[in-house]
Amino acid sequence: MSSYREMARSGASKQARALYLELRALGLEVRAENDTSGLANYRIVVGGLSSLSPVHADRLIRRVEANELGLARVLLERWNPDLHAIRTEGRLA
Repeated sequence: MSSYREMARSGASKQARALYLELRALGLEVRAENDTSGLANYRIVVGGLSSLSPVHADRLIRRVEANELGLARVLLERWNPDLHAIRTEGRLA
């Protein structure tokens, strides 16, 4: 890694992968949907949050919002070369 941007991207990638696996381990559905009203043309949808306590759900919503770009890249196969392994591990959790 030669630049701060690359290091930041790598850290964001790890956070997004970890968050994706955590959400799947909780039995939640995670998907990216097209959303032309936003700047990035996508939004992250997490289904099943009602099965969690309101405090836990709110904390996860804030984390998803903070990691939206990384999650979208993981879900849309644009960032992570190990996506197949991550998704497989998420399904097994």
